[in-house]
Amino acid sequence: MQKMSRKLDQQSQVERLEKRHWALKQQIEELDRLRFLTTHEELMLHGLKKQRLATKDELAGLRSQLYDAE
Repeated sequence: MQKMSRKLDQQSQVERLEKRHWALKQQIEELDRLRFLTTHEELMLHGLKKQRLATKDELAGLRSQLYDAE
């Protein structure tokens, strides 16, 4: 029973992270469409890319745990 609950928690975390990854991707694409970036926008873009990569790494770890548990 506890195993099932843990798996559901992990699946909801995966869904949450997928949505976050998608939202970060959209923000990055919006900034990439601009012809010129201000210093602030460049820093924002760099930060968004780091967040997206961290989210991707976290997703990979969770997915690995989910599939290893099966």
